[in-house]
Amino acid sequence: MRFSALLKKELRECLPWMLLAAIVFLALGVFCLREEVRYRNPSWHYSNLSPGTFVGSSLFTYRSILGGTGTLLLLLSIGLGLVLGVRHFWIPNFTRTWLFLLHRSISRNTILAAKLTATMIAFIISLGPVWIGLYRYACRPEIFPIPQTPRVFIEGWIFIMLGFITYLGTALSSLSQAKWYTTKIFGLLFAGFIMITTFSQSSLVWAFTVIAVSAAILLSRIFDTFLRREF
Repeated sequence: MRFSALLKKELRECLPWMLLAAIVFLALGVFCLREEVRYRNPSWHYSNLSPGTFVGSSLFTYRSILGGTGTLLLLLSIGLGLVLGVRHFWIPNFTRTWLFLLHRSISRNTILAAKLTATMIAFIISLGPVWIGLYRYACRPEIFPIPQTPRVFIEGWIFIMLGFITYLGTALSSLSQAKWYTTKIFGLLFAGFIMITTFSQSSLVWAFTVIAVSAAILLSRIFDTFLRREF
């Protein structure tokens, strides 16, 4: 089995969850922005102001237009990471189907690379275009008085990356043969720690650095554990 064939198989298994995440994000994201439109409509929100009253910028920017949408994106990213991690690694453990895949004429590196590549594609395709569309809508000057900054757009992609970190943590916990009360849950705890560390960074560069370093650590442990484990 070639890498391309295995990748297609993994993408088919991801497809239902990709569609579900995209549909939920689009539906709830549009709802959140429509509520922002209603709330920030001058005829409603500023109806208590007299004509000619000076309106400070704080009335427009006291909270982010995409605040609720960003929170939704983070939750969906984490949820998608958990679901795909369980689908790719926990279910084969429960159903004892690892041997069926490992005994084919394909290396373990290729199997793991296909799963990881399919997951990255799933995150980008399912959540990326919807986030781009919602961000562009929030930047329309005829709807919202002040457009969103590029930082908000980048933070959305950071949320998506944190979903992938959650996937890696789930995968590592699944592959670990330690007991639950010892170090088996380390992968998930490490992913949670990385989220907290990322949110504590005021600089986007440092946030990307934390994610990149943590992804490298998790990937190295996943490959090492997967290649050495006896299924």
